[in-house]
This record gives sequence, C-alpha cells and structure tokens, in this order.
Amino acid sequence: RNGKFYFLHDKLQEAAYSVIKSDVRCLEHFRYGLALSNVAVREKDDKLLIIAVGQINHGGPRAVADGEQGVTVAKMNLDVGKKVMKMSDLVSAYSFFDSGISYLRKGHWDYHYDMTLELFNLAVKCAFTNGEYGSVKILTGQIIRYAKCFEDKCQAISFSITLLSWSVNVPEAIKVLMNTLKSLGVEFPTAITRPFVQGYLKSTRVKLAELSDESLLS
Repeated sequence: RNGKFYFLHDKLQEAAYSVIKSDVRCLEHFRYGLALSNVAVREKDDKLLIIAVGQINHGGPRAVADGEQGVTVAKMNLDVGKKVMKMSDLVSAYSFFDSGISYLRKGHWDYHYDMTLELFNLAVKCAFTNGEYGSVKILTGQIIRYAKCFEDKCQAISFSITLLSWSVNVPEAIKVLMNTLKSLGVEFPTAITRPFVQGYLKSTRVKLAELSDESLLS
C-alpha cells in the first residue's frame, strides 16, 4: 500500500519477529536506535531521542562494538535520563540510568569517574523515590566504596542512613553516622555527662547570641 509493505495482522508481525535470532534482533534494535538518535539530535527532538535510546537499550550491552561506543551510549542514557527525570517520570528515568551503568566496562570508576558518579547518584535518587530499596543499597554501596572523596560519597551515605532508619535498624544507622563523623575528625565522648551537656548548651547560647533575628529567619 502506497509503495510500502504491511503485515496483514499483528500476530503475523510477531511471528516474523520471533523467528529472527536473538543476537540479530539485539543488533538491529541497537543499529536502528543509533540511526534514529542521529536524526533526533539533528532535529533537536527530545521525544524522538527518548525513543531512540530506548531502542538502543532494547539491543543492550551485547550489541556494543567496543568500549568507546559503550561510553557514548552510557552518556546518551545519562542525558536522556535527566530529560525524563525533569518530566517527573522517575521509573523511566531510573531505567535509563540503570541501562547507562550496564554499558560501562571494567575500570569505569577510574577512566570515566564523573559520568559514573553522576549515573550512580541519579539512579539512587530515582530508585529511592520509586521504593526500590534493594537497588538503593547496592548502588550506594558502590558509591561509598569507589568515590574518591567525602563530598562525592556524602549523598550516598545520607541515603544509606535514611534507609537503615526506615528499616527500623536505627542502631546501625547511628553507627554509620558516627563512623562518618569520626572520619571527618569529629570526636564524641564515650559517656554523656551533665558537665558535657552544659558545656555544649553554653557554647550554643554564645553562638546564637551573635546572630540577629533576621539572620536566624533567613
């Protein structure tokens, strides 16, 4: 019809699709997604770009030609995930961030640190909001293990402590918090005595006295 071929019924199309080998299907989805993404970028069409990266992910990591292409696709998932996140679709956003992580090769924390950290942090935010607490635990564990400085670990530690508190594991949450503060040079007494509390109250009163009402309310 109109110079194009059509299946007479959806079931015929599904049957034809099912006889294609799995590896071939993945590769074709991947190639189609890449071609479509070029059009989407050229036309500055975000909706088309989301569809394109979805097709790429349908192909998956086994369709990637090499490590460099994997990094490129991971970055595409990061960019699309952030666009979808702005649309408040955190389920789809998490799927893109998770797919982006899946394209990273061994050593990505060393060779592609900034992109890796952003993918993991955004995946944690979405997973936490979506109630996927198992994923949050795994992702935060990776960040805390491989992030290079406290500032980069801070968000993951915060989510980890919150998750422990919500799971009624308050003692473990306190332990993580205390160890974190200790690593920053904050020492706590082994016993809380009256003089200790009074000293901190006095110190707090002195600091508050130096502040105006406006600064406290701002």
